[in-house]
Amino acid sequence: MTMQQRTEPSPAAVLIAVAVLALVLTVAFGPFGFVIGLALFALMFVGTKHNHASEPITPVRTRSRLRRLSTAGRVDIVGESHHQDAIAEVARHTTRIDGAVPATAVLLPESARAVRIDLLRGDGSAVTAGYLRGEQAAGYQPLLNELAERGEAGSCPARITGGGQRQYNVHLHLGPPRLLRLDHEVLGTTPTLPADQQVTITDEEAHQHVLHRVVEGRTPAHVIAELKDCCISEGPHTGEHTLEVLLEGERIGQLSYAMARRYYERVQDWRSRTGRALCEAVITNEGTRGLHAKLLLPK
Repeated sequence: MTMQQRTEPSPAAVLIAVAVLALVLTVAFGPFGFVIGLALFALMFVGTKHNHASEPITPVRTRSRLRRLSTAGRVDIVGESHHQDAIAEVARHTTRIDGAVPATAVLLPESARAVRIDLLRGDGSAVTAGYLRGEQAAGYQPLLNELAERGEAGSCPARITGGGQRQYNVHLHLGPPRLLRLDHEVLGTTPTLPADQQVTITDEEAHQHVLHRVVEGRTPAHVIAELKDCCISEGPHTGEHTLEVLLEGERIGQLSYAMARRYYERVQDWRSRTGRALCEAVITNEGTRGLHAKLLLPK
C-alpha cells in the first residue's frame, strides 16, 4: 500500500516574507514600489491557496496489512474540499453502483485526535480524501494505534458521491471500533455489501459445529460471510433459487425463500461488479437454541 506524503511551506511564512518585501519596496521607490509590493502580495496569496494542486506528491511505500473494521454504520468524513483532485482520480476509474462509486478506505491515525482517510487506487497506492470528525477519531484512536504497532491498518468500504458540477463527497460504511474476524488475506479488498439492516438465516441447526469453531467460545462475533447461489432442497419451494451463507468456505445456512426473492438479483449484480458477494454478519449465542447468525444487508 502506498501512502502520499507532502512537504509544504507554511502559507503564513510566505505571506509575511512578501509583506516585508512590499514594505521595503515602498520605502525605496515610494508609491510605485507600494504598487509592486501589493501585486506581489496578491499573487503569493493566490498561490498559497492553490499550492496543493501543483506540488508533486512523494509516495511512501508501506507494508501495512489491511484489517477490516465493522461496517455497521455510516460516517461522513470532513475535509474533502481540499482533496477533490485525488478523489476524482479514484472515482473516474471505478463504475458507479446505485449512484455512488465504491472504494476502500484506510484509516490512519496522525495525532491524538486526528485520523486521516486514504482511498485505495487500482494500482494499490492511496490518496488522501479527508479526515474523521474529532469525536469519531478519538473513539477509533486506541484500536488504530494498536493496529499500527503491529504494522497493520484498519479499512472499511467507502462511497464517493457527487462529481461533474458538484463537489465530491465521501462517506464510510463504518460501525463501532471493532475488527471483523475471518479477516484473512484471501478476502483482499473486495467490498462488503452495505450493512443497513439485520437479516436472519435458516438451517443453522445443521451447522452448529462450523459456528462453534468460528466463534471459539466468544459471542457476539462479528465476521465476514460470503453469499453464493444454491437451490432450496426441501419444502414447498424445493428447487427454487436462494443464497447460501458461507464462513471460511463452509456452509452455515441459507436465506429463506422470501429473503432470497428480495436479495437474489441484487447480490448477483454486486458479485458481477466486485467479484464476490461478501457481507458482515453477527453470530450470537441464543442459549438452548444454540448459535445463530444474522447478516447485515442493504435495505
